[in-house]
Amino acid sequence: MPDVFISYSAKDETLARKLKFALDSLGVKTFLASLSLQTGRKWKEDILKNLRETKWVFFLATKHSCESQAVMHELGGSLVLEKELIPLMWGITPNELPDWAKDRQAIDLQDPNNPKVKELIENIAEKVKADRFIGSLILGALGVLFLYAIINE
Repeated sequence: MPDVFISYSAKDETLARKLKFALDSLGVKTFLASLSLQTGRKWKEDILKNLRETKWVFFLATKHSCESQAVMHELGGSLVLEKELIPLMWGITPNELPDWAKDRQAIDLQDPNNPKVKELIENIAEKVKADRFIGSLILGALGVLFLYAIINE
């Protein structure tokens, strides 16, 4: 199950891979269609499955992705599923974001003076790790309770 789903245009593959590898280096499990989909699988189903399972969606907002119907479908799904959606702008301004994304705090990845880029990735990595830890504790507790119930039957 991915922690972060990256929604992007295939025309921005190089940039999307850099983002994925940066997140991976921090221990964040990232879904990037070109690298995460298995050969021979029905890709639309796998994309939807991973979108459902993730908590965070990074919208790699470029001119190409803002014109991509596939990206708009993924992002529409992320809004319906109430995911944590973060627009990461590259080569566009906030005014060029789709209308539905303009009310979200976006990060300009090209701003060299913006400490938020590194900070954002590090903060999300920490939140993902904390969520995973809490999830593991809950699963562990449920397992103990289940075993206790079986033993005491």
